[in-house]
Amino acid sequence: MVLPSTILSSVRSYARANKILRPGPLVLAVSGGTDSTALALLLAELRDDVGLVLHVAHFDHRARPRAAAADAAFVAELANHIGATLRVGRADAPPKNEDDARNARYAFLRRVARDLGATAIATGHTRDDQAETVLLHLARGSGLAGLAAMRPERDGIVRPLLTLGRSDTSAVCAAARITPRDDPTNRSLRFARNRIRHRVLPELAKLNPDITSAIARLAEAAAAVADISSDHAAVTLGAAVSQDAVVLDRLPPRGEARAAALALWWQQRTGQGLAARQRAALTQLAASTDGSRSLDLPGGRALREYKTLRIAPREEGSVAAGKKTLRNGPITLERGTTADWHGWRFAFVVGLDGGSQVALLGAERVIIRGRRPGDRINGPRGAKVQDVFTDAKVPAGERDGWPLVTVAAKVVWIPGITPPPRTGRSALRALRMGEDSQGMTLGNRQQVASLREERPRGTERGRPRT
Repeated sequence: MVLPSTILSSVRSYARANKILRPGPLVLAVSGGTDSTALALLLAELRDDVGLVLHVAHFDHRARPRAAAADAAFVAELANHIGATLRVGRADAPPKNEDDARNARYAFLRRVARDLGATAIATGHTRDDQAETVLLHLARGSGLAGLAAMRPERDGIVRPLLTLGRSDTSAVCAAARITPRDDPTNRSLRFARNRIRHRVLPELAKLNPDITSAIARLAEAAAAVADISSDHAAVTLGAAVSQDAVVLDRLPPRGEARAAALALWWQQRTGQGLAARQRAALTQLAASTDGSRSLDLPGGRALREYKTLRIAPREEGSVAAGKKTLRNGPITLERGTTADWHGWRFAFVVGLDGGSQVALLGAERVIIRGRRPGDRINGPRGAKVQDVFTDAKVPAGERDGWPLVTVAAKVVWIPGITPPPRTGRSALRALRMGEDSQGMTLGNRQQVASLREERPRGTERGRPRT
């Protein structure tokens, strides 16, 4: 098999420049479509240069039941062709929307990567995908971070084909004499991305035939500026945060530096990014001179109280952007997954050592939720959760947004307050976002590093660090 040398060289150079391929096991996300098939073929050619051990992973979303078996058979043959092992997963139920499908797929891929001890998960996203993502974010009012779109590497996902267009991946498959699987849903105009792909980009290509490359360059420039802005915002924010509030007088009085710091603070505390109009609304709230005002945003309610700004869970049934949100709605976390809840980040993995904010549990899944009337920790004879909060001097306004970890309907842990249980080998890590193990404010990349290095936020004398 001889692949186009210029395409192979382009991927090799891109991977080296961005340092995204490292020796060891690598999971390849392969649907059987043109891009993911080309990914498998190209990385098989680069395998010896880098020292890769390739593992193909295929996920059946149950969205196309008539084609699922043929898709899986094609991917199995491809994995055998490149000398890679194969893992196949299947959704519990057909997805309700694109987000559900994506979340289920990535949960499966992360489980496979964890089981194999893989260095990363590689996807077949191309320059065309990048252009579509930028335009989608632009249409939704995104800021710099949205224009930066997909990075070469982020959160354990590597994208070595971002330097290629779809015409390149088609050429790779043709050179290998392989006909990839066709997914008709990629042509359905029900989906916003497909409308961008089949209607918007062809019109823009009439102005610039190489429009996807132009948009990809914009994404690279936006990423560079966003990183600089984030670094400056983290420094600015670090001087302004006191406990869980921003002291507004410590921020720059106006301008982009103030807005960026506030947006970063919100993302750190809630795990939710803000669209441009939401960011502007938060900045306007911070500039108001009224005694107290509030604003519902994704992830919570911003409360301005004279010279400070803090976050509280939304009141039950409050409406923001047309959606109802629960004050302390629960989330279910299965092994091998991560989730954010009211400014906390939880990772449920296997085989990690303990720590001050790592619970070792013997459960397949846990539920993270807020307090409820009558809650007790460790069963009916345990202490009342209300009393635990009182003894730890947790402010009344923060108690509804403080996470409780439950197993089989029983509260087993209150992160940051009670000692983590040690009853099994499944490690649940808890980190209050925006703080490291010493309670110092960090940027998002540092938060991720803290999770990976297992430097969780600790406790002191039964009180939460602030």
